[in-house]
Amino acid sequence: MKIFLLEDDYSLNEAIKEIIELENHTVDNFYDGEIAFNNISNDYDLYVLDVNTPNINGLELLKTIKYTNSKTKVVMISANINIELMKKAYDLGCDDYLKKPFNLEELIFKINRYEQKNKLVYLDTNVVFNIGKKELFVDNKIIELTKNEKNLLVLLIENKGNKISYEQIETFVYKGESKSSDAIRSLVKRIRKKSLKS
Repeated sequence: MKIFLLEDDYSLNEAIKEIIELENHTVDNFYDGEIAFNNISNDYDLYVLDVNTPNINGLELLKTIKYTNSKTKVVMISANINIELMKKAYDLGCDDYLKKPFNLEELIFKINRYEQKNKLVYLDTNVVFNIGKKELFVDNKIIELTKNEKNLLVLLIENKGNKISYEQIETFVYKGESKSSDAIRSLVKRIRKKSLKS
């Protein structure tokens, strides 16, 4: 994920950036609200914003981000525990709110959760699978899948480039229930057919 970080405390900013990058995410970090404001774009998967920052505060950035794209995920962080401030942040559309001091691992947990929910895998130019929500789209139209079809797609995507045995499919898709090779082939054929819908 590409993450936008605004935090005016230099040490905390650097600590957050370092631990996020250890999780293989990309981070653009800012210390000043006005500079951050001028760098808002649709290129980011997630924004992490301190509420109290110089020149322009995090709530103003939140308002602008959500106005530009209401689906963009924003996590607010603040040492201010005023319930009215928190309510205002949620009213403006923030998706989560962390009170300082917080454990950096808690932030990582939330970031990784958002990544899973929004992980899109392109199976073809017009075929997309959201691995977090287990949703298949063909030409931007959602395709109905059975539970077994969803689980098989997840298994195949997560093991791309590797051979998958019948035993793995039985364990992951059918929860250990024994299935014939014909039943598994039939499941694969149904997914292929649905993926070719237009």
